[in-house]
Amino acid sequence: MNTQPTEIPILEHNRICHIIERMAWQIYEHHYLITDLYMVGITPRGNILCQLIADRLREISPIQIHLFHLTLDKELPHTLPALVTPDLPGLDGKNILIVDDVLNSGSTLMYALKPFLRFRPASLTTAVLVDRNHKRFPVHCDVVGIQLSTSLQEHVFVDLSSDQFKVYLR
Repeated sequence: MNTQPTEIPILEHNRICHIIERMAWQIYEHHYLITDLYMVGITPRGNILCQLIADRLREISPIQIHLFHLTLDKELPHTLPALVTPDLPGLDGKNILIVDDVLNSGSTLMYALKPFLRFRPASLTTAVLVDRNHKRFPVHCDVVGIQLSTSLQEHVFVDLSSDQFKVYLR
């Protein structure tokens, strides 16, 4: 008897690459008049996605990209402060983009915004690969790869760690 949870494929590698391309173009369309964009990936998978989008943006736009990593406990984001590395420069008047892999309840993105509240940025936008539409917090995502309606018992997994990206449901 197989007790392993069933993995249902949602997106395969080529489709994810296409979505990342589209997301990069959409971000460029939103920011085409700026010279610098401060991109912050929420570790671990949002950070990988952030790097992939940044690589694509560097190919299609003249925008100078500055990359940062944001670490927080996604299960209990209120327990410890979010840590941004490297240290944030003064971001007053700057354009900031926060990137994560999956938007579920909105709590991770909400707590990820906290380190940036001490600044007065020109813009603060968000991007996710998958929006699950289960928000408990008033969080809106500006750039979405796909919207996916799932049950609360299902979990969406994003794997960008290998050369064959995949998104699946378990």
